[in-house]
Amino acid sequence: MKLDGYESLIKNISLELMHYLIGQGAHQEIAEDVIQDVFVKILKMDIILPPNEIRPYVYRLARNQYVDQYRRQARFKKLLQVYLIPAAKQPRSTINGPQNNRLAKVLRKLNDKDRQLLKLKYLNNQSVDQIASQTNKSPAAVKMRLYRIRKKLRKALGDESNE
Repeated sequence: MKLDGYESLIKNISLELMHYLIGQGAHQEIAEDVIQDVFVKILKMDIILPPNEIRPYVYRLARNQYVDQYRRQARFKKLLQVYLIPAAKQPRSTINGPQNNRLAKVLRKLNDKDRQLLKLKYLNNQSVDQIASQTNKSPAAVKMRLYRIRKKLRKALGDESNE
């Protein structure tokens, strides 16, 4: 098989996936992350799928990856609402457990700027560009800071699988 043709097939599929995920309700930023994760997984498999098998396989991976990410985001947002909103404004919560207690401790240890970034991104649903303009930082700096905060939270919760 010619690799030039395979590369163009992959490029076309990635564009199709972008439209598919956005059509399913994903923001462009999330769709890009999902597509990147899917192709990283394919590269790690160390095999080349035949052209007639790659499209359904990639779509299935992308859909599963998007659903997983959506669930993580929903749970993360719920936890942030519980632990970042002052206690007087919080509704009674049923989120308990040792892992959530660890998260609460880590969130309390974050500096005010990091907590504010989390609130803007996950509670106010602002884009990285909006946050960058509000904080007078570059979008790349905001993305990196959010990445480092999430990494710190994952480490505190003992989840190193999504590096």
